[in-house]
Amino acid sequence: MRFSEHQLRLWKTMLKSIEDFRKGNLQYLDLVDRLEGALYAGEFKDEELVKRWYDYWTPLEILNATKGNCTTIEDASGYLLDMEVFLKGICQASANL
Repeated sequence: MRFSEHQLRLWKTMLKSIEDFRKGNLQYLDLVDRLEGALYAGEFKDEELVKRWYDYWTPLEILNATKGNCTTIEDASGYLLDMEVFLKGICQASANL
């Protein structure tokens, strides 16, 4: 997978947003919105990659729809870890090209 510098920066921004939520610096609603906003801003053309991203994002959005900002780190922990592993894999694969 090849990404522009802008796209790679957006993947890293997603990771930073997750970190900010874990540190208590970002509300859950804002986290979910930022993740999706970064995906849209990247204008990614790889449909399979976008589908996989949504596979990880959808459980986070379901929590957002049901609990909103009452979602705790514990509630979202497993889903956040899955998303982080996915995002780190993308960043690492890009760095190895």
